[in-house]
Amino acid sequence: MKKTLTLILFATLMVTLNSCSKDKDENGNYGNNPKTIVPDDLVGYWLAGSTSIGSFWGYDGSYQGAGFELAVGYMLFKDGRAREYFYYTNTNSGCRSQVLGYKEGTVEVDLTNNSFKFYSAAGNYRGYQSCGGSDNGKTKKYGADELYPKKQVQYTDIEFKKEAGKIKSWHIYYDDGSSMDFTKSQEPQK
Repeated sequence: MKKTLTLILFATLMVTLNSCSKDKDENGNYGNNPKTIVPDDLVGYWLAGSTSIGSFWGYDGSYQGAGFELAVGYMLFKDGRAREYFYYTNTNSGCRSQVLGYKEGTVEVDLTNNSFKFYSAAGNYRGYQSCGGSDNGKTKKYGADELYPKKQVQYTDIEFKKEAGKIKSWHIYYDDGSSMDFTKSQEPQK
């Protein structure tokens, strides 16, 4: 009787743990927002970045760092899940600000209409201020105002450039003539 009861309890525990882990695997922190299957050419990590040359040197001749740097990356999974990475720095009056962000969500990619939509469901960020800041290096969760549906990421009129029939880069052009150019890269390690 004890063996039978033990086996029933063990089986119940295993079924419960298995069902919980399946829920986590299916939805995790990626949410239940809209998503599409990601084309094979786009599966992987894509990175775009820019920098300005302003404020490299202070008036006293000391190196101040780049005036402005921005990088955005997307890790795209075949099933429509996605991760967004964000890095921003700014140097102003010798003070350097940095923000590093990470979000999980879903993505809709439409090669026919040249569009990309990212629906963030969860994430966190941390920042640093060289001229002081009580929250330097502390990880904070994004709030509802910084996630979908209040915060929407949508790119349209994307140019997907192909080589030998495969997408090698994608480009988002702005009215001022600048562009954000995504190329395959290595996903950052947490």
